[in-house]
Amino acid sequence: MEYQIFDADNHYYEVEDTFTRFGDEKVRKHVRWVQDGKRRHIMFGDRLSTGVPNPTFNPIAKPGAFHDTLKHLEVGGRPNSSTYGELEPLPEEYRNRDLRLLRLDEQDVSSVFMFPTLGQCVEHLMYDDADMMYRIFRAFNLWLDDQWGFNYQGRIYAPPVIPMLDVQKACEELEFVLDRNARLICLRPGPLYGRSPADPYFDPFWSRVNEAGITVGFHAIGGASPYDDMYEDSWCRPASDDKYYVSNLRQALFPGERPAMDTLTAMALGSFFQRFPKIRVAIVEMGCTWLPYLLHVLDHAGGLLDRRVEAFGHKLTERPSEVIKQNVWISPFPEEDVVGLANLIGADHVLMGSDWPHPEGNHYPAEYVSCIESLDSASIKRIMRDNALGLVSA
Repeated sequence: MEYQIFDADNHYYEVEDTFTRFGDEKVRKHVRWVQDGKRRHIMFGDRLSTGVPNPTFNPIAKPGAFHDTLKHLEVGGRPNSSTYGELEPLPEEYRNRDLRLLRLDEQDVSSVFMFPTLGQCVEHLMYDDADMMYRIFRAFNLWLDDQWGFNYQGRIYAPPVIPMLDVQKACEELEFVLDRNARLICLRPGPLYGRSPADPYFDPFWSRVNEAGITVGFHAIGGASPYDDMYEDSWCRPASDDKYYVSNLRQALFPGERPAMDTLTAMALGSFFQRFPKIRVAIVEMGCTWLPYLLHVLDHAGGLLDRRVEAFGHKLTERPSEVIKQNVWISPFPEEDVVGLANLIGADHVLMGSDWPHPEGNHYPAEYVSCIESLDSASIKRIMRDNALGLVSA
């Protein structure tokens, strides 16, 4: 290509003191590491973080190690014995932004959204202690801005993570990161501790986001899902001893993209974008195969708009599917029908995301172009660069 690309889904690997380096005394006492045989694990109070099997990340699987297997499964292939392959010592560029910039130059990547690996897998461990949750994530965001930068040289955009357990504390954290020039924030998809994201309880937070003109990123989460309790109670008590059945059923009933579907459903039917029309939402690393079905369901739930359909005092004046197409950007997996997604919502609302250097993603970011090469050159450029660039423009 004759231009550098903008990767909307790059990742860093956290260091051992990510949550404590800038934490106060309470945080340093609450977060600790424990040894289990040869492996170390991180605990928050008396709760063990299990979202990442090896939170030290050393050794680590190579980028794209599982990509070919995922492509095989996506077209109906049978599972095989392929694994993440040979592990390697953790490269320094996965934890050093200046070395990472050198690698981005080699890869012809101009800019990236740099998402957490562990940082989004631990919020649920503090669901009953709002004070501790926000202390820990203030420490995390301080580390993140110091280590990577919310906006480093206009090239690395590492979005701060803001929990939504308490709206006042969320507003305080939002103001903190805005003062440090954040152009993108990262929120946990799915229900927000018993509330819809469109609940008026969160209006002070969303009003400030709307005013600031920043982008809201919902990225896939690891570890416990907001649906786990509902799943266990409704489906699995008799079969709880059959771990393989339980695991497979959970994956089918509540797959990784389910939080994205439910979040957008709640927003569209909750008149969210009518109240906050400047808010742009990016759905990252949660695929796209679910979107045609979701748009169909939304329009049925929203009625035909010739009858009174209201949410939180606002009448729905547009088809919910059209609201999604206007306000949401999606970064699909490269093994999916990305061209079909572009035809459905427009190429100007599709983001390329390589998931580099995770083993599930591309071997290198520019490899992503192979899944959209049948599109015209202008659409390819929008997907590979311009759309993400627009999301962080003032």
